Parts: sequence; structure tokens; C-alpha cells
Amino acid sequence: MKILSIKLHNFRGILEQEVQFHSYSLLVGPNNAGKSTFIDGIRAFYEKDGFKFKPDKDFPFSKTADEESWAELNFRLADDEHASLKEEYQVADKTLRVRKLFLTKEKGADGKNAGGFIYAYKNDGTLSNDPFYGAKNVQSGKFGDLIYIPAVSKVDEHTKLTGPSALRDLLTDVMSDVVEGGKAYGVFATSVETFASTILKEKTKDDRSLEGFQDSFNKLLEPWQTKFALRFPPPSAADIIKQMINWDLLDEFHGKAQGVDYYGSGFQRHFIYSLIQLGAQYIGKKTAKKTKDFVPSLTLILFEEPEAFLHPPQQEILARSLMAMADKENWQVVCTTHSSHFVSRNADSIPAIVRVMRNGGNVEAFQISDADWAGIVSANKAIEAIVDKYPQMQNKFHEDDVRPEMEAVKHFLWLNSDRSGIFFANHALLVEGPTEVALINKLIDDGKIKGADCGLQVLDCLGKYNIHRFMNLLGHLGVAHSVIHDDDNDKDQHKHINQLIQSSKHVKLTLHIHQIAKDLETLLGLPPAGPNGNKADHRKPQHVLFLYSEGRIDAEKLASFCSVVEGCLPKPAQPPAPVTPAPLTSHVATAAATS
Repeated sequence: MKILSIKLHNFRGILEQEVQFHSYSLLVGPNNAGKSTFIDGIRAFYEKDGFKFKPDKDFPFSKTADEESWAELNFRLADDEHASLKEEYQVADKTLRVRKLFLTKEKGADGKNAGGFIYAYKNDGTLSNDPFYGAKNVQSGKFGDLIYIPAVSKVDEHTKLTGPSALRDLLTDVMSDVVEGGKAYGVFATSVETFASTILKEKTKDDRSLEGFQDSFNKLLEPWQTKFALRFPPPSAADIIKQMINWDLLDEFHGKAQGVDYYGSGFQRHFIYSLIQLGAQYIGKKTAKKTKDFVPSLTLILFEEPEAFLHPPQQEILARSLMAMADKENWQVVCTTHSSHFVSRNADSIPAIVRVMRNGGNVEAFQISDADWAGIVSANKAIEAIVDKYPQMQNKFHEDDVRPEMEAVKHFLWLNSDRSGIFFANHALLVEGPTEVALINKLIDDGKIKGADCGLQVLDCLGKYNIHRFMNLLGHLGVAHSVIHDDDNDKDQHKHINQLIQSSKHVKLTLHIHQIAKDLETLLGLPPAGPNGNKADHRKPQHVLFLYSEGRIDAEKLASFCSVVEGCLPKPAQPPAPVTPAPLTSHVATAAATS
């Protein structure tokens, strides 16, 4: 079993949003965008570790169309899981869609309020009026297990043996099998029996014993024809873990045990994840027991900000490890992240990236579905028609460049950890290459470009021919953007490329497209970057920054370029106009005057 999608209705900042999940999914976006809202919606569905929907905190404060709140999950079932499902819920595509009602005025078939129960869609497409398999806490056994790792958590929360934790679950799973079929436990159980028979007879210095206590007690119970007997049963696997197992961290450098607080936050974060990783290796090996009852298998990991306290190389290692875990059967991983390193590792599966943002107070999710991706690929192929018209372009393109599979490869290469920052930006400024990126960022640093503190990402599109591709990508992911590019005299193939960029404009998200007359060098009055008047494109970034640092760019032309950039940035929100008090009516004014 794996989750295909979740739809939340009237939950915190979400009025109604649905997102698709893959085996490994990322929820990305700016701070306070609402990424954790989706995580908490899942947690409220499962009610793991006592996490429940609270009307006073979880029902939206904004105006809603109704007074219901619910979470709807759609699962893909394995063949045996589907076969064991009640026939009324079986559908041809072997999915199961269920809705948990957090808050409702509706009543179930028993006439009681339906709030807190889970209901499944029947094979006729209607929502059943009977709770799914009857019980109110059915989610604990019918939808797998959930492991939640918050952005900030203590090792103790995941390693305690006296209550629910990842370590206890892992040890219990292994220990149960050892107890069931191992020789050591048989020897241990026999030893407990020997101990019990011996300890009953042993006496204290004042001649007391457990056996004597038992005999005395039984004499008092004789009139009732009942006997009292002490027992010493061998401890169960759970008892052994709770009472007889402890653990230490051994510092090999110092040669002694250390408390976990001795280690830094990065190690503690790695320690927690390592427990989860071992769960995939050990618990994942268990053979499913054959049963006629519907008991699907799923371990769902909700990991908030897995990059916390890890430096970039460690982040990339953890990202690859989580992806490998999610590839295992009946395992699924959903992460919220602020890390472009995590996004870049997932760039070859863009539909698995969900960008979350706020529109006013409402949370909105943007995601590229498989159908959307096909549309993006089709739109990106518009460049093919231009190539066919101009022989000078054909020697730069290979026939593979227009294949859909190549589009996925290109995006994987392009969306490195730097460019993946666009998923967290409030506004992206698309430019042709590294020269514009370097100069614009330097001008922003020097305070010559105003209004850039809007969550801006200046994006190198690796050439003019790719700008429309990034516009299509950002439009589908809900990222507002502007474009600055050379018009190259609007001649030949450049005329068609310029038109392609204009036609790729998103009606709401493309703020502005500015074409620089001829090119940037002309606008700024720059000499060629190479010797003897040659262009030497590879030297352009360093050449422009050097001339700027030397004060050799005309101040008026530089100010003109800064004005161009500022015109492509979003304008700050204007404060509401002050409300002018209405004039006093005549009788009030008279009363005020006389008083």
C-alpha cells in the first residue's frame, strides 16, 4: 500500500487542496507557506501518538463555504490487499479512497454524529454511510504505520524503551521473532522456572518465605475452596525490552560511554534517521502473514526539515538515502524542506515536488502532474520549428534534443542546488546567463538596485533558448517571475525566439518581460571580453565585474540598467488608504458644539 494523494478540506489555512504523492515526495516553499499543514493533516488522520484535530486551532479562521473539516486519502493497494478488502469497496484500479471527518454535523447510519470516523468510497463512487470497518480508531490497523520526525526533536523521543519510539518498535519486531523461534529464549524460560521453584522456598533470616506466605494465605481461603498461587512467567519480548534492555553511546576516541547530549545536533539528527533507516532494512524483511482480513502494509515516514543541522554534503547523502528507502515495497517518505540540495536530488522526478505558498491567508499547493509535464514538454518543443528554419542553428542541436526523455535529463542537469532555490523564492528574475546573474547580484549587494528584498532569485537560464522552458516550469509551480533578455536586433532566429518567450508569458505569474536593445554590452557600453575585439563569452562574467569594480562603466548607463531590473521586480504592497471619518450629522454637530 502507498498513498497516492491527500485532499484537505477546511483545515487550518487550507480551504480545499489536493496534492499527489509519490514514493518520495517533497513539500517545498517559503517560510510559513503551509508545508507543515499537509503533514499535520496526515497526522490528524492517523492520530499517531495522540495527535488529533482541534476545532479551535485547526478549523480555518477565514470564511468557509461550510462547517465541515475532513482529510481524504487515496491509497494504491497491492493485489493481495485489494483481494482482502470488503467487496463493496473494491474498484477496478485497485485504489481505496477514504475520508476522515474531523468536524461535521452529519450523522452516520447509527444516527450518531459522524465526526471522528473514517468512511470509504464504495465501488459505485458514493461515500459509504457506515464507518470503515466499524471502529473509530480504525486508522491504527487499516492504513499501515506512521513515523513522524519533527524539525526539532530529541533523541530520547525516538529511543525511549518505556513508551512508543522508533527504537522500541525496531527492537520489538526483531525480539518477537527471536522469542518465537530462538533457542536462547527457551534456555532463558527454563532458567526462570528453575529460579521460581527455588526462590519460593528460600527463607529470610527471620524464617519468612514466599512459599510460607502462599501457604498461610491459602489456609485463610480454605472455607471458600479457592487457592492462591504465585507465578513467575518468563517475561515477554515487550517486558524484556522495557525492563532489561538499555543502551550506551561509546566514544571510540575517548574509550568511554557518553551521554547523547555530549554530541552535536548534526550527530543527533543522523542518529535519529539511522534508526528509521534500520527499520527499512529489518522490519521490511518480514514476510506478510496470509489473512482474509484487510491488514495492508505501509510504513509512512513524515520527515520535517531533514536537512536541519546537516552541512550540504550530508544533506545530499541523506536525500539519496531517503530516496532509496522510499523505493522499498510498502515504504513511503514525505518531507518538508527548505533545502535546495534536497530539491536538486529530486530534479529527475519533478512531479514529486509540491510547492506550497500562501495567497493572502489561504494555503495553495502547486504541482506538475504527469499530464502537465507532457504539456510542458510539448510547449518546449516549439524550439524545434525554429531550428528547422535556420541552418546556422541546426549544427547546435541534436535530434535527441527534442525527445521528451531529453527534457527530463535537461531539467535534472539544470536544477542544481543553486537553481533549485527558485522553489523557495517569492519572485524569480530569469536572465540569459551567468554575466547577468553576477552583475545583478553585485548591484543588489552594493545597494544600487532597490526592492530586491522581496525573496528574489536571479536565475541563469543557460542561454536565451531555454528561457521559455523555465517560464513554463515556474508557471506550473506558482512562482511569480520576470524576464530580462537581449533582443539581438530582433533578426532571423532571434525574432522567433523573442516571440516564443513572449508567447510563454503566464497570464498571472509573469510580471514583466524586458528586451534589451541588441545586447547587454551595448546597453552598458562595454568593450568585447576577448583580446583583439573578440567576444570570448566564457570571460564575460569576470570581464563585466572587473570593469564595474574599476569604475569603468558609465554611471548613467549603469543607472539605466538598474532601472530596468527594478522595473521587473514586484512592487511592495501598499498599505490601505486611511479611512476619512464621516462628517457629523447636523444634530450631532450641534450637540457637540453646545457641549
